[in-house]
Amino acid sequence: MGRGLSSSFGIATIVLIILNVVVFFGVQMTDNMKIYDMNWAENCTQNKYTANAIYEGEYYACPESAAREGGYDIDYCKKIPDDACIYTYTDGFSLVGKNAFEKPWTSITSMFMHADINHLLGNMLFLFILGGIVEGAIGMRKYLLLYFLAGIFGGITMIFMTSTGFISDNVSILGASGAIFGILGAAAILRPMQTVYVYFLPMPLIVIGLIYIGLQVYYIFMGGEAGVANGAHLGGAIIGIIAAIYLRKKVMADEF
Repeated sequence: MGRGLSSSFGIATIVLIILNVVVFFGVQMTDNMKIYDMNWAENCTQNKYTANAIYEGEYYACPESAAREGGYDIDYCKKIPDDACIYTYTDGFSLVGKNAFEKPWTSITSMFMHADINHLLGNMLFLFILGGIVEGAIGMRKYLLLYFLAGIFGGITMIFMTSTGFISDNVSILGASGAIFGILGAAAILRPMQTVYVYFLPMPLIVIGLIYIGLQVYYIFMGGEAGVANGAHLGGAIIGIIAAIYLRKKVMADEF
């Protein structure tokens, strides 16, 4: 996507982008403590007495010296599957279905975390393009309320999917996607004919909304994309659409 032809960028949108970037580079990327967390995988618990492991409440952590690029030092984790011990301390702030009610704050903290640089850049690009459009239409306070409600409801949607067995309750859910899909849904309703660029092609927001939100429905019915929280995307979009329908008349009245 590229910049909208008549979009503006509000203060709240810029602050949200800065917060996401700071959390990723200033917190997640600087966290080298590798964790054996008994809540992530059963195979981790059997290694809780691994040499030099540090017991910290519910966590069994390797010291920093055991860490290496791409995962744990083989001497500490040689008997553990590759996908069992790839978490750092800060990953404890992501949303996990089985721990959601014990750690309700993760419904917020997970919204400011990202899996990797591509995940961060993709989300922030969407937010940069769409955020100012919606913020300019409904104002900063309503915009922030919409953002957080969409993000939280996106997480609730994923928790529901874990409770029904659609996805594992051990999956770590993180990212601003649910909130951003809420902004997308709102933008498609509030400014349906405003043009933005998608891969250098000008497209109205209503078309972009139908494509991206429609794809989430398709992927969910097909079993979901690997590593993608399609449920959070759809849940956030639903909140954005509902809020925008409620606010649309007022927005139009203020403009005329």
